[in-house]
Amino acid sequence: MFRLSALSACVRFYASLLGIAVIFLALDAGAFVLRNLLPEGPRRRKLGRFWLYHVAHFSVRFLHAMGILDCDLRELAAIRQESGLVLVANHPSRLDSLILAAALPRLVCVTKASIWERPTLGSTLRTAGYIRHDSLLKLIAPATDSLREGCQLLLFPEGTRSRAGAEPGAFQPGFAAIAQRTRSAVQPILIETNSPYLSQGWPFLRRPPLPMRYKIRLTPRFPAPARDEASGRILVETTETLLKQGLTQTTLRET
Repeated sequence: MFRLSALSACVRFYASLLGIAVIFLALDAGAFVLRNLLPEGPRRRKLGRFWLYHVAHFSVRFLHAMGILDCDLRELAAIRQESGLVLVANHPSRLDSLILAAALPRLVCVTKASIWERPTLGSTLRTAGYIRHDSLLKLIAPATDSLREGCQLLLFPEGTRSRAGAEPGAFQPGFAAIAQRTRSAVQPILIETNSPYLSQGWPFLRRPPLPMRYKIRLTPRFPAPARDEASGRILVETTETLLKQGLTQTTLRET
């Protein structure tokens, strides 16, 4: 019985990877059509986000139906239609962006330059108005434009994924500078998961225990910070402490 269960999980996992590959090809195909039909501008970016949201939503539902993912995204319904928010989240997995994009149609994510420049998924992210992270100075202007267009700007202030079982790394101050510059509220998001899949150092093809469980929680929101160095520093420190304490409490509950 155990061998049959393990075999079933293995087949479902690798079949799901194949299915996601096909879905992502369709995602890129739709973005290609948008780029060739419409000039660069707010309308194309809005349609790109609309397309990305629906494909991400379908992807998460597909993985749920296959018994791969079990996501609790109910709390995100409270902010689904809000605009002009700076979202800040911990980053346990490469799946984080997909899961959040599946619930938030206004989402724009700040991504690493290496992802933004990829010929496949990168072109879709550019079509949707996602932002390449080179430096804070180059980030401010497109981030400001996105928030003015009514988007929600997502940043992972650790700068990279954390390792399974490790607490988040030190937070970088970029999100606070953007919130100060744009006078935007900051909404921290806590991503809880029992899965090490696609955390730092986890290979893409290595099967994790299934299902992978994710729960997304909203923590107290911070109003737009004053435009001074002390306010920015306090925002970074408070947000980092809030998310780390939330993860610690989750770990204690599970043990």
